[in-house]
Amino acid sequence: MDTNHNDPAFMSAWHDGTLNTDQLSELTTEQTERYQLHQQYLKEHKGHESQHEMMAIILLFALFSSQFLILYWKKKHYSSYQVISLTGLYLFPALFALYDGWPRFLTIWTVFSLVNGFVIHKASRKPLESMTPRMVYKWYTVLYNASFVVGLIGYCMMVFVFFGFAAIFGAGPGLMEAGILFLSYGLYFGVLGRDFVEICSDRMASTIGYYSKEGLPQKHLQGDICAVCGQATSHHHNVANLADHPNGKPMFIDDPIHQLACKHVFHEKCIRGWCLVGKKDICPYCKEKVDLKQFKKNPWDTQQQLYLNLLDGVRYLVVWQPIIFGAVQLAYYLFGLD
Repeated sequence: MDTNHNDPAFMSAWHDGTLNTDQLSELTTEQTERYQLHQQYLKEHKGHESQHEMMAIILLFALFSSQFLILYWKKKHYSSYQVISLTGLYLFPALFALYDGWPRFLTIWTVFSLVNGFVIHKASRKPLESMTPRMVYKWYTVLYNASFVVGLIGYCMMVFVFFGFAAIFGAGPGLMEAGILFLSYGLYFGVLGRDFVEICSDRMASTIGYYSKEGLPQKHLQGDICAVCGQATSHHHNVANLADHPNGKPMFIDDPIHQLACKHVFHEKCIRGWCLVGKKDICPYCKEKVDLKQFKKNPWDTQQQLYLNLLDGVRYLVVWQPIIFGAVQLAYYLFGLD
């Protein structure tokens, strides 16, 4: 554009597409073509500014209101929230993997599903075998620890690249991609395992009979009985339970005993599985609050607690964020917004 056309009034009229006849006559052929294209652009996008404002308002409203709705739903109707959340967490990534073609993820997801399905089958059987709670908690402990280590390795890879250390050893974008992959796998299977074990914990404890999620339990807890596995915590009660075991030997008599503040006693492995692995902070019989700090015996347990807080954020990203953005896109469509 010529320098004599650079005054503010001319530039404003050009931008608004409102040049008068005299101003148009001063344009060169090239400038005239550019101005006509600009007018066509303004015509096609007329009113888009207000549409963009409306789209932004809808998006912000959806993001903020969804937080309150999810929290309210979780507090008032936790069972349905838990089922929907776990279903979305389990299926959404697999559907995305099928659509985008991620064979590696699908292979790992299938192996996990087979092993996890067997564990859930064992946890759902009635009557429940005495060893089942320990087996279930052992599986989810291994899964949780493995996901923590894999995620930590991925995080360290990313930090290694971010601070430039990778370049010294000739590692570039490939290491960053591997780090993101490791971190994603660790976080996803970590939160998936945590949600599955919570459901298994409730089901196993309810089957044994000394725990009820709502209301009173089916059985009265007698003396030194562990409400998690249903077995005695002393030789005296184990002798009474010999008829339950074909080999004629009492179970778990050599396990350390842990007494909660409510005075109920449990096998150490059972109550640690219930509280730390099963995500429960209450006594499995009387439901009195349990101080989880008493179970943290080493720095590893403390680091795991930080990891648990991160896993809650992953659930939101994997499950609720796609649903929220899907609802936003539907609102755009209904309001005729592009």
